[in-house]
Amino acid sequence: MDTPPSTKPEKLQTIFWSFCKIGALLFGGGYAMLPLLEREITENRKWAKQEEMVDTFALAQLIPGVVAINTSLFIGHRLRGWRGTLAAMLGIIAVPFIVILAYAMAFDYFRDTQWLAQATAGLRPAVAGMMLGMAYTLFRRTGTTRLGVVAAVAVVVLVLGLGVSAVQVILGGVALGLGWHLWAISRKTKA
Repeated sequence: MDTPPSTKPEKLQTIFWSFCKIGALLFGGGYAMLPLLEREITENRKWAKQEEMVDTFALAQLIPGVVAINTSLFIGHRLRGWRGTLAAMLGIIAVPFIVILAYAMAFDYFRDTQWLAQATAGLRPAVAGMMLGMAYTLFRRTGTTRLGVVAAVAVVVLVLGLGVSAVQVILGGVALGLGWHLWAISRKTKA
């Protein structure tokens, strides 16, 4: 991703609080947060374009960890280098850390209550809907070529139809991409 066009660096407090706001809505994990991340970064703050976010999401999946946190690290680094990276990371994990700590302390007290089980079960459909919406948005942006459509269908068939591990599919995609790239380079050098 290119450096943003603004010449004035973004304030670290702004980076922290923007990602803190996103982190406060962490229900469902990293993928459920992608629509929130995209809205805050592209529409509210205009720190990146939507096309750049697709690339950022792809890069964030290549490194170990939660994709939303990895995405925040890339955006923070883009805005203010290592200081921005630190501000974004602390912002996105601050509220979840406090909530998880409070939950852990209260879990023993409330674990046998029926209302807690019902409340968490009610969140599942909302999270699933957010994830499906993000998958559709990403597909709509990247599925405009035949190769994109074929790749998307192949991934769905492999993971959902045949039960292949998503990790194996990702590693296979990386291997195919590298092979394709090396093949293209060898064709260029021969020509």
